[in-house]
Amino acid sequence: MTRLLAAEVRKFGTIWSTWLIFGITALAVAVFGTIVGFVRPGRRTRDLLEPLRGTSRWFDLVFSTLSIALDLALVLGILCVTGEYRHKTVTPTYLAEPRRGRVVVAKLLASAGGGAVIAVVGGVVALGLGLSVVGAGIGTGGRMLTEYGHVFPGILAGSVLYAVYGVGLGALLKNQVVALVTGLGVAAVVEPIIDAAVPSVGRWLPGQAAQALYSVTAHAGGFGSGTTNLVAWWQGALALLGYGLVLAVFGSLTTLRADVT
Repeated sequence: MTRLLAAEVRKFGTIWSTWLIFGITALAVAVFGTIVGFVRPGRRTRDLLEPLRGTSRWFDLVFSTLSIALDLALVLGILCVTGEYRHKTVTPTYLAEPRRGRVVVAKLLASAGGGAVIAVVGGVVALGLGLSVVGAGIGTGGRMLTEYGHVFPGILAGSVLYAVYGVGLGALLKNQVVALVTGLGVAAVVEPIIDAAVPSVGRWLPGQAAQALYSVTAHAGGFGSGTTNLVAWWQGALALLGYGLVLAVFGSLTTLRADVT
C-alpha cells in the first residue's frame, strides 16, 4: 500500500492539472480577497451588505473567499480517478495492482493530502492578504489573526473531505465530464434549491455540511449569520466523510466488475 500511495502522489506531481488547480486557488483567493478587502462599495450598498471595515465580522467576510478551495479540492479528487479513464492509464494501473479496491483507497488518501495542500496554498495567500489589509490601516493584527484562526481550520478540513468526496464521485461515475458537471452542478444549482425548499434535508447536503466547518456563527449578523440551519461542525465533517466513503465503496464495487479495456 505504501508504494501504491507513493505512486499516486507522484502522479499528482507530474500532471499539469494539479499545478493548474494550485495556481487557480492562489489567484482566486488573491483576486476575490482583494476585492472584498480593498474595494469599497457605494455607501448604500456598504450600509446594507458589508459589516464595518476592520471588525471581526468583516475579517470573516474577507477570509470567506477561501471557500473556493473546497470546489477545487472536489475537482482534484474527481480528476484523480476519472483522468485514469480519460487518458487510458487505468489499464496499466490495474495491471500493476489487480486489487482495484486498494487503488481506490490509495487515491482517497493521496487526494485527501492534495486537498490539504490546496487549502494551505489558499491559506497562505489569505494570510498575506490579511497582513496587507492590516498594513493599510484597516483593523488590528490581533483581530485579523483571531478570525483567520476561526476560518482556516474549517477550510482545511473541508478541503480534505471534499477531495475524498470527489474521489468517491469519480469512482462511481468514471466519466470525467459527467463527474465534474455533476459535482459542481449539484453544489451550485441543486443544493441551494433543495436547501431553500426543504431546509431539514438541505443542511445535510455536501455544500451545507462543508459550510458548517468553516462558518463563524459566533458573531451575530456577521459571516455565518443567516446560516442558523447549519449542522454542528462535527456533524458536517462526518456527513462529508460519509459521502466520500459511500460513493467510493459503490464506485469500487462497480469497478471490480467493469471491463476497463
